[in-house]
Amino acid sequence: MRTIVLALALLGAAGTAAADVQENVVVVGAAQSCTDQTPEQARWIADKAARDGEYQRAGECYLVAGEHSLADQAFVRASAQSKGDTTKRLASNLSDLKASARQMKQAFQHR
Repeated sequence: MRTIVLALALLGAAGTAAADVQENVVVVGAAQSCTDQTPEQARWIADKAARDGEYQRAGECYLVAGEHSLADQAFVRASAQSKGDTTKRLASNLSDLKASARQMKQAFQHR
């Protein structure tokens, strides 16, 4: 019985420690600002942001790192990424507009 209680206590402590580590990683990762970093650190953050698809942030960090050509490439990718999002929103809005027009047409036909 004592062994089971000890094992459960150890498992609980390990779970709590793992949760604390994960929470700290999230907080540290979210707080990183490129403007407060050395050029080497900014480059590292920019590379990670680019790998994660966060091209706007990558471009800003590349500028801090002094990598202007990489910053330009990242900003172009960010622009293309937002263009795709804008296109999807416009298509959705057009679809909603067509549905509203159909509903209005049906409402007038039933009068």
